[in-house]
Parts: sequence; structure tokens; C-alpha cells
Amino acid sequence: MTKYEYDDYQEYDPDYPGGPYQKDYDKLRKRLLYHRIVKWDKHSLTLDDGTKIEIVCSEQDCCAWAGGVWNDVELDAVITDVSNPKSWDVPDDDTHVVAGVVTIFHNQHPIAVADCEGNAGNGGYYGSVCSLRIGDIDYPVLEA
Repeated sequence: MTKYEYDDYQEYDPDYPGGPYQKDYDKLRKRLLYHRIVKWDKHSLTLDDGTKIEIVCSEQDCCAWAGGVWNDVELDAVITDVSNPKSWDVPDDDTHVVAGVVTIFHNQHPIAVADCEGNAGNGGYYGSVCSLRIGDIDYPVLEA
């Protein structure tokens, strides 16, 4: 286990290699608030305390997938708020596709936007989860 207590997690699967899930977005905010983004690329953000934030496919079956990129990142700003993830269905004739977004703010100005997408695979028979991985904990953003 990490410095965070087991009770902080709503779900925990010790066999899951990506780390435990946390679905409480107040706890997500607490891990991010008042840190600066000091380094970034389209796949990850690094905070001033060394914490790495990635957009990952934390679960998937067969040909389903999930992922995303960071857009519009500004480095010289302290994180003052994080939006709850918003997701919506994307029309598709063959499968179930979901898109989502999480926005990190400085005051009321967006400083980083996570654009996420998940696909349920061939004909929608499988599934995937797109998560924000903050250090060693996954925060699910969307499920397809």
C-alpha cells in the first residue's frame, strides 16, 4: 500500500497492476489543488511535488480501448480547482463510444484539459475504462 490508507479507496483489487481505483472526486481535488504543473506533454502532467498525472486505459477487454490527451496546458499557474468528469455518448453504428473531459483550473481559467475517449470494442460487446492516474491511484473518468 502507499502512504494513503486503504480506507481512502472505494474499490481496491490487489491483482490489478495499475493501482487501486478512487471514485471520490473531492479526494482527487485534494491530491491536485495548490500544486503547479511544472512539465507536460500530450500524455502526462508532472506537478511540483513530482506527482505524475496520466490519462490511461485502466481496464479493457479484447478489442475495446480507452485513452486521451492533455490539451491547452499552461505551466505557470497553481491548480485551484478540478472539474468533475463529464462524459457523453458518441453516435456510432457499430459499437458504444464515450467521450469525456476533465478540466484543471487556475482561479476560473482552464489551465489543462484532459480529452478522453473510450470504445466498447467490436459491436459493443466488450468494455473499457479511461482513468486519470495520479501517482499510483486511478480516478475513472468514463466507461465504454
